[in-house]
Amino acid sequence: EIRMRQAAPFSRRAMIAPASAPALALASGVTFAQQDPAAGFPSKPIHIVVPFVPGGGSDSAARLIATKLTETYGWQVVVENRTGGNTVIATQQVAKSPPDGHMLLLANSTFAINPVLLPNLPYDTNKDFAPVTTVAVTPFAMVVHPSVPANNLKEMLAILKASKPGEWNFATVGSSGIGRIAGELFAQTAGLQLQHVPYKGAAQVTQEMVAGVVKFTIDPVGTYPPHVRTGKLKALAVTGKNRLASLPEVPTFAEQGMPEFDLSMWFGLLANGGTPRPVVDKLNAAINAVLAMPDVKQRLAAIEMYTLGSTPEGFQAHITAESQSFPNGKSYAKWAQTSVC
Repeated sequence: EIRMRQAAPFSRRAMIAPASAPALALASGVTFAQQDPAAGFPSKPIHIVVPFVPGGGSDSAARLIATKLTETYGWQVVVENRTGGNTVIATQQVAKSPPDGHMLLLANSTFAINPVLLPNLPYDTNKDFAPVTTVAVTPFAMVVHPSVPANNLKEMLAILKASKPGEWNFATVGSSGIGRIAGELFAQTAGLQLQHVPYKGAAQVTQEMVAGVVKFTIDPVGTYPPHVRTGKLKALAVTGKNRLASLPEVPTFAEQGMPEFDLSMWFGLLANGGTPRPVVDKLNAAINAVLAMPDVKQRLAAIEMYTLGSTPEGFQAHITAESQSFPNGKSYAKWAQTSVC
């Protein structure tokens, strides 16, 4: 918030020396500009760093937001894909960037979970980042290759329970991200032992599923619906209270007797923690306006991403709550060391 200084009374010197007024006005303008870091923002291209390979939900959302910011405000926005380290490499890049709002992180739920699973992170999620706004939320789906002889959750559970421990692989993005947590929580809920196979991005997981390299996943819905509709994959269950518009024939986990298994993944944008609040507010207003556009809502909903938008405080509260409520987080730290590469 910018507070204008109370003007001092005119002095006798000022009254008899009007020629100095332009200089005073210029000096006052410079002072005001220095107090308002958002006045000239952005002064260079904005980079949105995505911790995943192109083609997934995060990348699609980032590119859509970048395009709309350019079209609406004339800002030059560049999307940069920086993979590796279970999102740590990209996250660290933003943590070390200049605190001026010109570099943003398109994070997902993994951002809140990493501090629980990976205690030696090279950044502090509370101090090194300034939440800008939530972007969207997406549900999860249990998806299998057509060769799997199961057409619903009950049949899939029977197959998994009849197999040897660790016989079944499930593919997700990252060694200890929200996708892996979904799979491990499902296994824990059902009393199963499953082997995790990590990939760098959602597009790769989808390709490997379609090819039959891996035959089972519980992953954000993302790009699966088109492959389900063409018969290249089968969806057996989805999270959430209601069925999905893109897969109306697929029942929820709750409908099939597993209401306790229900989670979703959020996406959001964060800046460096030292970014001035006026800049954060300017970004927040612009991005929330983009998220409210009907065509943006429609395009993201097509990949089962439902736009949210929030205040910076609301986004921070959600990150904190998710991190603190993560069930048995400490006991899952070993996941990062047990992945099949």
